[in-house]
Formats: sequence, structure tokens, C-alpha cells
Amino acid sequence: MKKYLFVFCAFLVFSCQEEKKAIAPEAAKQAIKDVVTGETLAYMEKDYQKWASYWDHSSEVLRLDVSDAGFAQTRGWDKSGGNLETFFKKNPEPITSTFENSNYLIFYDTNLAWVAFDQTWKTVSGEESVAKATITLVKKEDDWKIISYTAIQYEAEDDGVDTLGRE
Repeated sequence: MKKYLFVFCAFLVFSCQEEKKAIAPEAAKQAIKDVVTGETLAYMEKDYQKWASYWDHSSEVLRLDVSDAGFAQTRGWDKSGGNLETFFKKNPEPITSTFENSNYLIFYDTNLAWVAFDQTWKTVSGEESVAKATITLVKKEDDWKIISYTAIQYEAEDDGVDTLGRE
């Protein structure tokens, strides 16, 4: 009798566990690209709720921006994304520029992903700017959430910059 009870309990334990569905590599990469693109589009629309839905809201969130304007690094959702709602309300006009992401490099596992890509922006008047971006994502309740975002703007014509040289 104990043998049958053990087998029944083992069956019950294994049958009640949530089954993880295997996702094809291209589908997983596309889901990550969709988060990256969706976050940018929501920002352009100045839709705070939609934009915030792409982000993790923990104290571990890290954002780093480097441009001609300077260097900014913020840590924690409250400092990084939590205060953006006020900015959107004060500046509600959607961004009319267009962007294109290219040259994706994506690594992922079950609950962690890292993506690097080029992002090219073009204004209505035709001015162009380019940035290198990296994003780290974590899986929360089966959805990818951004936990770290780095964007570095650079001059597209200057492909001979020595980033390794030291003086």
C-alpha cells in the first residue's frame, strides 16, 4: 500500500508543476526586439503607462545616457522612470522623429536577456543621429522587463575613434 501511495504522490507532485513551453530561438529573439521597439514607441507617444509597462520597477533599475549634452546615470525606478510621468505631462507633444534599430546582438536564457543594437534617429527636417544601445531584461511573470538601459550617441561619420588608447 505504501508503494502505491508513494507512486500516487510522486505523480501528483510532477503533474501539478507548471509546464515551461520551449520557445523557438527566433521567436524568443523577436519577443525581445518587440520590447525594445515598443518601449521606444511608447516613449515617443509620451504614453507613460504604456512606456512604464516595459520596465522593471525595482531599485535595481539602471539607466546610463552619454551624449554631447553630457553623462547621466540613474539607479532605481523612482529616480529613473518613476519621475518621467511628470516630464511627459509637462511635454505632452509626441516625438515626430523616426527611428530604426539594426545590427542586433541578442543573448538570452530563461529569465535573463541582453541585447545590443544600433539606433538611428531621423528628424522631420532630415537630421540624423546615431546611438549604440544595450539593454538588459529580466523575465517577470512571463514578460520581459527592462532593468538596465545604456545609450551612447556618437557621430556616424567618425568610425576611426580610438576607444582603447590611453594617454
